[in-house]
This record gives sequence, structure tokens and C-alpha cells, in this order.
Amino acid sequence: MTVLVVAEHSNGALGAATLNTVAAAQKIGGDIAVLVAGHNVGGVAEAAARIAGVAKVLVTDNAAYAHQLPENVAPLIAALVNGEGGKGYSHVLAAATTNGKNFLPRVAALLDV
Repeated sequence: MTVLVVAEHSNGALGAATLNTVAAAQKIGGDIAVLVAGHNVGGVAEAAARIAGVAKVLVTDNAAYAHQLPENVAPLIAALVNGEGGKGYSHVLAAATTNGKNFLPRVAALLDV
């Protein structure tokens, strides 16, 4: 079982809410992967890789994700959950922030769950 955590970040810094989300993922159990989607997010990805318990950091660095619009990010998350690229996820977690509340309902709709 692998849990996908969607990183919360802004202005090149990893959000503290991501740490809370990773802690929740640890309670579920299994490997934890963190998705960092945005533009120029190398520093955010490095910070995510230093979080205890994170097995893998997925980086999608593209101008299309610069403003983290849910219309762009939700299909990316759904594709990862469906296993495109050879990896599926049993759980998807995001912080209870504006971004998380925008992404996850759209992901659920795309996955029909």
C-alpha cells in the first residue's frame, strides 16, 4: 500500500500543513510518496525529501502548474492514482487548505469515487 500526499507550497517554500498531512499518512501505514506540482519547485522538492517517513518525491515542474489551478492539478493526481506511469496509490491525502479542498473533490469526480 502506498499513500500519495499532495504537497502544499507557496513562493518556493513547503507549507507546514504538508508535515501534518505526512503525519496522517504515517498513521495509515505503507510507503509515502509526496507530489510536488508547480513551476520552479526544486527547493520545495528538496524540502519534501527531508521529511521523515517520505519514501519518494514526485516532481512535476511545469508552467501549467505554476498557479496550482485545480483544473490542471486534479487530472495529474487522478492519472497517478490510476497508475499511469506504472504506479498506483491506495490513498490520496492533501492538507485541509484551500488548495486541498479544491483538488480532492475534482480528483474524486475524475476517479468516480
